[in-house]
Amino acid sequence: MSERSKKHAQPGYLEVILIALVVAIGVAWGYDRMFAQKIAVVDLKGYVRTQQALVKSGDISSSELKARFDALARFLDKEAARNPHRVIILKDVVLENGEEIHVK
Repeated sequence: MSERSKKHAQPGYLEVILIALVVAIGVAWGYDRMFAQKIAVVDLKGYVRTQQALVKSGDISSSELKARFDALARFLDKEAARNPHRVIILKDVVLENGEEIHVK
């Protein structure tokens, strides 16, 4: 084997750095997508306040209020089951950077 073919048989420093960089970025991306916990927030206090105002104004009855709270519980269960790596907490607890779930 010539000296020239031996030199190209092993990767150089630049190739090693590029391979390590690609692997590190891939691992960080994979961890973020598959394992890292994400925070989602729900404004439960605002929802309850709105429902309370609707009951006081007579727009909905107490049985409709119960049905809406049951629907809220089902909605939050579906949201939690949709992505098991997401944690849903109250908006009042989170200072910033939480994905907000809008309750209808």
